[in-house]
Formats: sequence, C-alpha cells, structure tokens
Amino acid sequence: MIKIAIIGGAGIWHANSFSEMFNGYDRDLAQKNNYPLYSARIEGARVTHLWDADKEKAGLLAKICGIENVVPKMEDVIGKVDGVIITDDLSMQHQKKAEPFLKAGIPAFIDKPLSTDIKEAETIIGLAKKYNCPMMSCSALRYAKEVEAFLLKKDEIGDILTGNTTCSGDLIFYGIHAFEQLYAVIGPGIKSVRNLGSEGKDMVVVTKKDGRQFILTVFKDIGYLFQMNLYGAKGWRQVVVEDSNYFYSNMLSKFVEMVKTKKMPFPPEETLEVIKVLVLGRQSAQTRAELSL
Repeated sequence: MIKIAIIGGAGIWHANSFSEMFNGYDRDLAQKNNYPLYSARIEGARVTHLWDADKEKAGLLAKICGIENVVPKMEDVIGKVDGVIITDDLSMQHQKKAEPFLKAGIPAFIDKPLSTDIKEAETIIGLAKKYNCPMMSCSALRYAKEVEAFLLKKDEIGDILTGNTTCSGDLIFYGIHAFEQLYAVIGPGIKSVRNLGSEGKDMVVVTKKDGRQFILTVFKDIGYLFQMNLYGAKGWRQVVVEDSNYFYSNMLSKFVEMVKTKKMPFPPEETLEVIKVLVLGRQSAQTRAELSL
C-alpha cells in the first residue's frame, strides 16, 4: 500500500476531494460540512498523514476521511510516507512548502499553479532535478475523459490549424485549467503570448513555434465551464469537460504510478512552459505587447 501525505489545503476543495478518492469518507459528515461527494476511488494507495496550519480544519478532514495521523509539523511526514501531495490552499503560495520534500527525494505532486513567478517555478524544478526527486504539477484537465476521447479520434478533423479554449475565473489560478486541456492536444513548443483583453477579461493569443495560433479566453464573470473548439483541415470539434470525478481520479492515478516507478508522467519543462504562458499572458495585459517565452 502506497502511503501518501496531504500537505496544506485542509478544508479546501482539492485536499478534500483527493482525500475522499484515496480513503473514502463518512458521507453524512461530509455532506454536513459541505464537502464534495466523489465516488471515484484510487486503488493501492491511502492518505495516512496530514498536515495543515489550521489544526481544526485538519482534524475535521482527518475525521471525515479516516486519516490516521495529523502531524504538528509538515516535515514530520518525511520517512513515514512514500509520496506527498501539496494541495492548493487558495493562497497561490502552497508551492513554498515543497522544498523539504524535494530535498528528501519524496515523490511530490505540487498542485496548480506551480507558481505565479517564473523564476520560482524554475527554482522548484531545479531542486527536483538536483535531488533526483520525481515531481509533477498540473491541472487535472490534462487528464480529462473528454480530452482523451477527442485525442483518440483527432485525425477525423485532420491537422489542427487553430482553436480556442475558455473558462471562468482568474487567468493564472483558474486559466491553467483551460490552457492545459488545450496543451494536452497541441503539445509543447510555445513561442509567444499576447493578451488582447484586460485583467478579468483576458484574451490571450498563444503562438506556437510552428506558427499556429490559439486563443485562451478567461473571463472572471462568465458561468463555470471548460470548453474548447478545435479547427482542423477536415472539420472541427467542440470539447466540453464536465466529469471532475474522472479527471481528478485519473490525475491521482498518474501520481501513484509515479510514486511506484519514480518516472514522471510528463517532463517538468512542460509545467514550466504552461506557467510561462499564464504569467507572461498576465504581464502582456498591461501593454498588449507580444511577449516571447
């Protein structure tokens, strides 16, 4: 049985959801406390340790999901677990907790976004490489069922020439979902970004090194959705991602596989490229200038 520690984010959506999928949960208590009620389960792994600065929230999460060990210091899990998940805590500072685990060589999932600062993202990836520590950081939409279904039949629309991807929320914190579902289709090799919108109404032109251009639209006030339109030489397809039960559990299964094999599911350079698109996309909104990656 793979032993996992959840670091931070207790009481927040991802820590709650991931713990449910590994351990199951007390349904009545989860419902009473407005937790998600996911049905997916990850085999062969369990959350055995939990740390959060908010002891009350940590205790509640442990009770709902049957997590045996709530530790006083996050470093206390080192040597006791096989992998750590550092969950988004809504501060966009969760990544700062990663260093001791990377130095200890413990396979780590660092929740999205890896950082809102490119140099910090480079430093984190550099630490993982220096200490030979398997690491992954991504949006779960990279592993969406609807995206996988499209990829199986993408040849039906021929060579993809352009497209757009859209979601609500903040460009970096939530736009990573919309961009990474597109990235799973078009792959790496981004040349530049140019934001033609404004903060809260972002419309980022993403240009690939091969010359193709795609639009990332992230509007703060539109309704919740994750939608792509992809246009090829022989046709087009719309992809609407809705099954969070699948994309969370699929991503977590990839993490468990990484813990077992010590092989990362994708190169960390892809994570860095995604972060560069979002951070430079935000910077470009000030002048609408095209910024090279």
